[in-house]
Amino acid sequence: MMRVPKKLVSFWGKGGVGKTTLSSAVAVSLSKMGYRTYLLSSDFVPSLQDVLGVELSREPLELSENLVVDQLFEEKVIEMWKERFGEEVYRVASSIFPVGREIIDYVAGAPGIVEEFTLYYIYELYRNEDFDVLVWDTMATGGGLRMLRIEKEFYDHLGEAVKLYLRVKGVIDRIRTGSEDPLKLIESWRELAQKVLDFLRGSHHVASLVSRSLPVDYYVATRVYRELLEFGIPVKMLFVNMVSGSAEENLYFKKFYDSFGEKLTLLRVPRVDPSPRGIDSLSKLLEKNDVDTILSLLEG
Repeated sequence: MMRVPKKLVSFWGKGGVGKTTLSSAVAVSLSKMGYRTYLLSSDFVPSLQDVLGVELSREPLELSENLVVDQLFEEKVIEMWKERFGEEVYRVASSIFPVGREIIDYVAGAPGIVEEFTLYYIYELYRNEDFDVLVWDTMATGGGLRMLRIEKEFYDHLGEAVKLYLRVKGVIDRIRTGSEDPLKLIESWRELAQKVLDFLRGSHHVASLVSRSLPVDYYVATRVYRELLEFGIPVKMLFVNMVSGSAEENLYFKKFYDSFGEKLTLLRVPRVDPSPRGIDSLSKLLEKNDVDTILSLLEG
């Protein structure tokens, strides 16, 4: 077995195209070949435990040799955000406004906090855990792209809003005499957000589209591909899933090939009835040639 450089493999696509099944199949196949694999799902409408046929809790599970599985739950993410950023948010807010510690719970429930922290969690997981490949099953299209938009915009808006407030109120000097300048904390958040985006844009990241050979799925996949590129995310694979060979599917598979054949590694995955469930079934979903193709991308 050739040891691959540490990689992140992400799966993007609309709901119902089989992202969780394919990400699980890739993770299982890699683990069976001896690669230490960490399978993470950030889809808060979880189907990972149904696909794997095991009960998942809030803690990572060592499912088999070389395979750890982690399902993120929204409540868990909020708790982790409070532990990591809650105190910092309180220090910034209380330096400017007359607020108590309840501000932590208030901000924790704000739109976008869960999505933003999910990206931070993946960034820290990749940096600190010992594995060869992190396989990431993202939210369905809208949620996954929303995470990226929030990461790009949130702290810039926050920093500018607070700076404007400080100028208008004329309290910069008063705050600077305190124990900590809140603007320094805000700047550290913005720097961290930039590090997370740079991490997602790195050459170690193998972003993969998942679609079906159907009209709506084709157009959604095309849009997702374009938006990921706009964020600087390196898309390298396209799985056309659940192909049964109908005339319409053949037509749209040709469209996929014409649109992406020279840009991405294109993998065609046949429909399987019933849907794979459990490690044994998942290990048989991908052909050996497909797994070898995936490995060649990881080794690059």
